[in-house]
Amino acid sequence: MLRLITCQHATLLIEQREDPAMPRRERASLWLHLHLCPNCKRYSKQTVLIAEWARGSATGRAQAGPGLSVVAKERMRERLIAAG
Repeated sequence: MLRLITCQHATLLIEQREDPAMPRRERASLWLHLHLCPNCKRYSKQTVLIAEWARGSATGRAQAGPGLSVVAKERMRERLIAAG
């Protein structure tokens, strides 16, 4: 039977999910939690991206995320000048 887990427990399991020794019950509880909790689901996606970037950086193949558009850069520049 699946049990509901807290967000704190879910984040711990998210960090450990690559461990093949994680019991199936824990994996199933995490799966259920991620389908019910949008915050932990977002955290889970972020940790995947961070891990991919770290692996790419370690191998010298780091890929930058999507860059800002020229319009967005100009808008930021204008706001910095106005605030400065």
